Amino acid sequence: MAHHSNDDTCPISVIVPAWRRVKELLKTLRQIQQCCPAPAEILVHVDAATPAVLESLRQHHPELRVLTSEALLGPGGARNRLINESKYELVANFDDDSFPEQADYFARIMQTSALFPDAAMISAASQDFERQMPGFHVIAVSSGCGCVFRKSWFQRTRGFVSLPVAYGMEEVDISLQLHALGGKIIHDPGLHVKHDKLPPTEVSDDVNARVIANFALLPYLRYPCLFWPVGLWQVLRRCVYTVTHGWAAGTWKGLRMIPDHLRQHRQYKAHVSGAALLSWLRLRLSPQAVTPAHGPPLKH
Repeated sequence: MAHHSNDDTCPISVIVPAWRRVKELLKTLRQIQQCCPAPAEILVHVDAATPAVLESLRQHHPELRVLTSEALLGPGGARNRLINESKYELVANFDDDSFPEQADYFARIMQTSALFPDAAMISAASQDFERQMPGFHVIAVSSGCGCVFRKSWFQRTRGFVSLPVAYGMEEVDISLQLHALGGKIIHDPGLHVKHDKLPPTEVSDDVNARVIANFALLPYLRYPCLFWPVGLWQVLRRCVYTVTHGWAAGTWKGLRMIPDHLRQHRQYKAHVSGAALLSWLRLRLSPQAVTPAHGPPLKH
């Protein structure tokens, strides 16, 4: 367990939602605490008060702020709580199996946030193509496993929808909400995050089904009705993708889930404007290169 003086910390809150994975969580926390400068605080949310995770945190990280919930909130519901409990404006987000790949990660966040003081979010690079982007870009969808929220911007949104399985919904939804509010997501190719997950050899029927249902949930909640055919096209594309990648199991189950899935979450419905949706869809196809208004460019 690393200890840092106040001089060795940045005014950044780190949030990590956790559920069942003890080993991965401990590795993530260790990597975060080895950064110099370190974040000023680290908050962990233990979903459904998982006993093994709580006991591990008590034993290895008694210094951390730990939130719990009796109900299963899912990663989005956990992030809502964590961000609202954070003390600082800059909130660095990780999964329980993702962490900084560079010791000066938080110093880099401070530099990039200063270069783009109006950015609603900063998105890190976890994949090769993201690291190879030539400079800063405004992007439509942030990285899910490594990003930085500006708390004041996040609190203007409706937050994440609480879903046990959030793939296909979580970062896409919050990114669209921010875009509709006029917020920009800045991708920094020099901000490196490692997503330490094993490549999926097989996707469970249930997860595949829930992802397909989530692909229908996003347009239902956020797209104006006139654009629902676009959402239908996105659902069909996802079905084709799953079948062609050998994940056919669960596809039909997911399609059958859609009516109930939409009904269960209809209280979250808040459509963006057609103009905002069109500009967001264009941005998804073509990220925009952007130059800081002031300050020297950072090395990648």
